[in-house]
Amino acid sequence: MTVGHAGFDRFIEGLDDFVTGGAVLPAWSPDGKSLAFLEGTAEERTGRLVDLESGRGEPLVADVGALRAAVRAATGQTPAGKGIPFDHIGFTGPRQLAAVVGSSRVTVDLDSGEVTVPAAERPLDVHHGLPDSVRRTPKEFLRTMPLVDPMKAREVVSPQGDAFVSTVDGNVVLRSVADNRTAPLTSDGTPEHEYRFDQVDPQLTALGLAFPVCNWSPDGTRLAVYRVDNRGVHQAPQVHNLKREDEVVHRYHAKAGGPLERTTLHVLDVYGRAPVELDLGDTTDTYPVHAAWLPDGAHLVLFVLRRDCRRGEVLLADAATGSTRLLFAEESETFLRIHHDVYFGKKVGLALTPDGTRLLWLSERSGWKHLYLYDLEGNLVRQLTDGEWPVDYVQRVDDEHVYFTAHLDQKRPYDVHLARAPLGGGSVEQLSEQPGVHAAMFAPNGEALIDTFSTAAEAPRSVLRRADGSLICELSTADTSKLEWMPPQQFTATAADGETELWGVLFFPADFDETKRYPLIEYVYGGPQIAVAPHAFNGTFAKSAQALAQLGYVTFIVDGRGTPERSKAFHDVVYQDWNGALVSDHAAVVRQLKERHSFLSEAKVGVIGHSWGGYSAFRLAAERPDVYTAAVSSAPGFDPYSSVLYECYLGFPQTDVDAYRKAELYPLASRLSAEFLLACGTIDHATWTDSIKMSEALIRAGKDHEFVVLPGQMHGFDAVHDSYFWRKVADFFGTHL
Repeated sequence: MTVGHAGFDRFIEGLDDFVTGGAVLPAWSPDGKSLAFLEGTAEERTGRLVDLESGRGEPLVADVGALRAAVRAATGQTPAGKGIPFDHIGFTGPRQLAAVVGSSRVTVDLDSGEVTVPAAERPLDVHHGLPDSVRRTPKEFLRTMPLVDPMKAREVVSPQGDAFVSTVDGNVVLRSVADNRTAPLTSDGTPEHEYRFDQVDPQLTALGLAFPVCNWSPDGTRLAVYRVDNRGVHQAPQVHNLKREDEVVHRYHAKAGGPLERTTLHVLDVYGRAPVELDLGDTTDTYPVHAAWLPDGAHLVLFVLRRDCRRGEVLLADAATGSTRLLFAEESETFLRIHHDVYFGKKVGLALTPDGTRLLWLSERSGWKHLYLYDLEGNLVRQLTDGEWPVDYVQRVDDEHVYFTAHLDQKRPYDVHLARAPLGGGSVEQLSEQPGVHAAMFAPNGEALIDTFSTAAEAPRSVLRRADGSLICELSTADTSKLEWMPPQQFTATAADGETELWGVLFFPADFDETKRYPLIEYVYGGPQIAVAPHAFNGTFAKSAQALAQLGYVTFIVDGRGTPERSKAFHDVVYQDWNGALVSDHAAVVRQLKERHSFLSEAKVGVIGHSWGGYSAFRLAAERPDVYTAAVSSAPGFDPYSSVLYECYLGFPQTDVDAYRKAELYPLASRLSAEFLLACGTIDHATWTDSIKMSEALIRAGKDHEFVVLPGQMHGFDAVHDSYFWRKVADFFGTHL
């Protein structure tokens, strides 16, 4: 592989073009006895059918050529490639699959090999929404969320599959599968005082890739919704310049210390009874969340987080009357929950046992995140996990155990393992052994699970396990024969306190030669809500770092103190001190890497970051010109006063004046001596103003800098503008490093 722009272009989208297999997307049979999955590219795709009890596997299709001929005869279409002609499959019976070929839906009988196509639907019927396939397919709608632009989403189906819900102009709308007609469930919603409901792709939830949310009651008669009052909340202007005439749109964007949207919780009745507001009193300056429906469909568990994130309450609500009672509350001297988790994901750290009589609660009260079991009277039954390691999150609960992911091995603290703990009390059982990051996908009946694991340098591998962790069989190992690279390397370094071990990952050019000298680039984030060093294969943040390395650099990513997934004390370093250990820890890591590696000893050092990473990149360059020669900040969140997202960590500007002043970046403009490139999309209402203010501060300080304007781009860039941005980055670092 040639290092340079060609190598960069090949890696910027990740390693998917070079690696196949390893990660399994299962189709579980409805009788609970088997799973099927596909592997490989369209040119050579194969499939396996695996017995869940014995682990015996067989080809999904005995004669691929015969299947392709049957598909061609049934659909009139010649599938691409030479392998199984499906991208995805699902079971419609114990031995029958459903799939799509081109524009045709097909079913395949695994015993006879027969391929059938449903009767053609009349175009006029489709136009009027009459066929079953139209009525049962979720439609797109625009979903509103806090701070960000409206996003495309799909209707959410009821538990019985007889209705879908969406929102239109601030109101909740019900669409009947019976006749495809819609009826409003609310009529008093407006864009500024609107209804919303939780939403996660049900397919991802079923696969264990997303967390279930609380919307429909189990019996499908009620819907849990939010009423969001945006009146008085700051509106950030978003100027669209690319049409004949400019258009100005305003987006609600609560500022630190300013008015916060007021959210109330409601239950809607699909049979037309009046909406019920759940009694939470004054919800000003709180984040209330529907956490779970009880199995009886008559009660809900609620979670209310105070705006400063230091107190959380768990309540039980009557869906018919709206009455509530407090089960328990927890307070913390610092933030109790990660703000992003609650604000965007409704990921509150709360789960129900299947019988609905007990609650599992995640708490860091001991200094490490662990699981606690409560009854519905609010009494602590027992602590389920303990030790100097943190639970990651609950994956499944059955009648006897809670299954979860956790950082169990503190010798490798960013490895994620599968584990379970008995609800009745007892020792934690670790279900996975191999080093790396493990993820679980459970069979619908919970009796088996797919364990997929990888490291930064080792591609995914999937195995099938029983619920007790015992191995049933191997499923898939990634094929990396097309991957020509120098694998990344995990490393450790000592934080600026001289004691704490930090973990990171180094990336290299494909033709790396340790006898040569390389410039060093840090890809930084530094925000308090996520750890970003990629300890699994082909992680989100790994892609940019790996691609940059192909331009002839050594790159690295490290998580310093003030980030999650370690102890509470490790995370709390950011509390009321946004800089905290950011500059000192990251500069210390650069120094140690240069001392440790001769190929870096004389290296110039660059730094690049996006969003809060843009903040970090600028701060590192401004405060440590002895370390960093050049910096790039894209879509940068420079201003701590600009967003409510800072409050859980810094407090409020009115009461925590010093914390906000220490976090300000504009005063550092006069100290910048590194070369600097700033990039932002013109409709990124969250950070465009920050970028303009920083450019002005640099101009007034007499500091040259590059400002890359990306017209019509939001916080993320589309393919054309992203390519342009990275060309600018490549040229910038090529010139200055």
